[in-house]
Amino acid sequence: MKKFILFILLFSICISVKAYENRYFKLDLKDDFKQTVNKTNVYKWEKGNDYIAITISDNTTLQYNVETFTDEDLNNQKVYLEDGINKGLEKYNLKAEVSNLVKVKNDKSTYLEYDVYYPSKKTTGYDTYQKGRMYTTSKYITTVIYNSDKEITEENKNYKSIMDSFIIIDKEINTGVSNSSKIIISIITFGLFIGLIISLIKNKKQ
Repeated sequence: MKKFILFILLFSICISVKAYENRYFKLDLKDDFKQTVNKTNVYKWEKGNDYIAITISDNTTLQYNVETFTDEDLNNQKVYLEDGINKGLEKYNLKAEVSNLVKVKNDKSTYLEYDVYYPSKKTTGYDTYQKGRMYTTSKYITTVIYNSDKEITEENKNYKSIMDSFIIIDKEINTGVSNSSKIIISIITFGLFIGLIISLIKNKKQ
């Protein structure tokens, strides 16, 4: 009985979860994810080759609303996102692929979700996979990126638990606002995508 209780205690320690909250969002993270970036608009936590990064951009003037996006808007967003990432990667002989860009609506919010694949094995020793989400609320455009050296699926418990716990602290936009044929990725987000993959390349070469 004592051994069983000790096992439960050790198991609880190994999977301890901490809540993180600021004025923009809140989420739950396992203790083995260490925060490496904490700036006004960019936040990042790492665990080996896995990390989660979050950017916050202003939406008070633009008032972009992903809930109103049409199929044409989604296609334009995919093309713009892929072209923007690859332009920043030209000199590194890498070409990313954006896929599965869809609009998702659940009980908590509506957001765009997409995958980004970097064939980076020759440079870093492994290919790089990212799954992104983009939220629009009354004040903010929030982008959440989960990165891994393995394909990210619902079987990835770290990804699933973090994303399931993620909540934006802001009110929704009036659904009557239209964003026909518009794209909503910010300079901050492009810098994050490109900067993170370039940092992996530089670290590998050192």
